[in-house]
Amino acid sequence: MKNTTTTLKILKELLFRNILNILFFLLAIFFVVILKKTEIGQVEVIFLNVGQGDAILIQQGNYQILVDGGADDTVLYELAKYLPWYDKTIEKVVLTHPHADHINGLLLVLKNYTVGEVYYNPVEYPNLAYEYLKDTYNDILVEIKSGDVLEYEDIYGVALYPFEGEKIQEKNVNNSSVVMLFVLNGYKVLLMGDAEAELEEKLLDYTFLEGIDILKAGHHCSRTSSSISFLSFTQPTVAVCMCGIGNSLGHPHYETLEKFEKMNVQYFVTYRDGNIRFRF
Repeated sequence: MKNTTTTLKILKELLFRNILNILFFLLAIFFVVILKKTEIGQVEVIFLNVGQGDAILIQQGNYQILVDGGADDTVLYELAKYLPWYDKTIEKVVLTHPHADHINGLLLVLKNYTVGEVYYNPVEYPNLAYEYLKDTYNDILVEIKSGDVLEYEDIYGVALYPFEGEKIQEKNVNNSSVVMLFVLNGYKVLLMGDAEAELEEKLLDYTFLEGIDILKAGHHCSRTSSSISFLSFTQPTVAVCMCGIGNSLGHPHYETLEKFEKMNVQYFVTYRDGNIRFRF
């Protein structure tokens, strides 16, 4: 009887150890296979449908750059569709300018994610959200200027505006927008913020802007942006209009869409097409 009891104990211990080994094995498979599948191997850019506002996600692997955040918490729901569920870090954030439809959502991103650095143009502008950003996140704010680079694997981003040493602030804060050119695995993606024709004109000396693959058109495809001279110079293949359905400003303006059609530029509108995703 004693030998039988001892044998049963040994069998129970062996069974328990085997169960543990099987569980550890399955867990290892989960981390190696499942998590690997959720990583983004290719570089991609996603123009998030956040209503009347901008929010653009660029990512590769577990590395993310977020340009603007829209007007509200919609950005959080859209980001969750594309970021790996276990990744709560966004390495770089760019605020193009402090209008509510670009900054408000970013504050919520900063509360819900660990953010490495926030690049911005320190213009003067009366906005409580902007003041909160400067007061609360001063330790991760980085003043951006032309020539600054954001780089990771197949992602190469360079700031084109604001120009270094430019001291006079534009009265129209749209024309103080940070303008970024990203080269993603060889494809050129130009992000114009809310830049209007006056700022576009300042960029016409950059010969490397000829032949843009994707243009995030300035100011939600307003008639005040995407001038004929700028479109002729950059010759984009695709344009993206980021705006909300039924917005009070009437974006995208028909004049801008007519220019795209005249110049054979395929265009997408976030309120019509939803999130617009390109992989390279």
